[in-house]
Amino acid sequence: MRRLLWRGHVEQATRTLRKLGDLVDSGTELAGPFHEVIDWVSCWYPGLRTHRSGADRGLDGAAEVEVVTGLEGVRVLSAFLTGHEDQKAVTRAEQVLRLCPMGKTALDSLTAALMTLIYADRTDLARRWCEPLLEQTTTHCAPSWQGMFAAIRAEIAVRQGRLQEAERCAHAALTHMPVTSWGVALGFPLAAMVTAKVGMGKYEDAARYLAVPVPQAMFDTPVGLHYLFARGGYRLATGAAEAALADFRACGDLMERWDVDLPGIAAWRLGAARACLDLGRIKEAATLVADQLAFLGGAVTRTRGIATRLRAATLAVEARPAVLEEAVKILQTVQDQFELALALAELGRAHSRLGESHRARAVQRRARHIASSCGAESLTGVLSRGVPDPSESPAPAGPGEVDLSDAERRVAALASQGYTNRRISEKLYVTVSTVEQHLTNIYRKLGVSRRADLPAFLD
Repeated sequence: MRRLLWRGHVEQATRTLRKLGDLVDSGTELAGPFHEVIDWVSCWYPGLRTHRSGADRGLDGAAEVEVVTGLEGVRVLSAFLTGHEDQKAVTRAEQVLRLCPMGKTALDSLTAALMTLIYADRTDLARRWCEPLLEQTTTHCAPSWQGMFAAIRAEIAVRQGRLQEAERCAHAALTHMPVTSWGVALGFPLAAMVTAKVGMGKYEDAARYLAVPVPQAMFDTPVGLHYLFARGGYRLATGAAEAALADFRACGDLMERWDVDLPGIAAWRLGAARACLDLGRIKEAATLVADQLAFLGGAVTRTRGIATRLRAATLAVEARPAVLEEAVKILQTVQDQFELALALAELGRAHSRLGESHRARAVQRRARHIASSCGAESLTGVLSRGVPDPSESPAPAGPGEVDLSDAERRVAALASQGYTNRRISEKLYVTVSTVEQHLTNIYRKLGVSRRADLPAFLD
């Protein structure tokens, strides 16, 4: 049945699941193996939960883990997805990773334990455990081991803003295992690759990976959430904010339907907030960010750092520096280099708009250094324009001093270089109508009336 579900044959697997459930309910000796399958199903297909998973059967998240079958990691992830108890899940996942032997049946357990740490927003721990495991998966190991650990390493790198590393590991994952072998898990390395490519400004590469056909059943699994979130990020970066918003909201609908609304899986509210900001729907964005912060409790996490950065964008410019400094502090602690560079870039922009050019230049130099070190070339290009020196003669406000969205900046930069609207649409994979809408907003924000005036603002 697990093979059927891996291949996306959901209807056939569901019929089998019902028959097995009836046998278990009638008192057969299948109960042990059946509950192991149920735990696996609850991790991969949350919508198919018909019998009790690990958390429902009363597993104590703080209890010691005794590794016997090699499937304890799956039980830990299942219990976390149904019980949502972060600290207990982290404790048990680390016990599995400490005790589980690298045997034939260990792959599901080890990968599930690592995903538990990732979904609990503890990528620092996930990285610490994943590195030695990846080193042990030598060329003598099965390709599935090499592929899965490389894909997990890529996801960790994405969440730590290490874009070049994420790109390299995602490529390794897709090399070790061909596309046809990934089944419904295909979206996992694809999502990491697309997110890395978008952060690096390689939009054409990202589009090619999004063009790879994926199983429809993938969207019945958490892997589909990764994929939707990554596709939403690509659409947002290329100017299709409405389509991006639809992806983020689809992600949220699935998570709420499955009762796995955990920001460590996909912070869909923050994705939707980013799209609303690009669309000029500031109040809606502020509500989404506030809702996300209310979900988080008091822990210092990557999600909190991103939410704090986005909250600043919904405030008056005078209130932004203090909030962005808080975001910078959080993102430094959780070690997400890309998000830290974004927060610093926005802090520099806020200082610039407030006339604090010396502070702005210092902050943007730091942002540029971090963006360059993590491979965020598109952000590096924007930051390289810098902040004008106050000793120079006054000039009209430039793009670093107005609220151009990232998508508008990309359109403006290409337009200033002489690209036609159609050519811009082809390069950014958006419609000509979208380009025209962006240009209208750009002209209004920059106070110009034609394309020929843009070079005065864009180097």
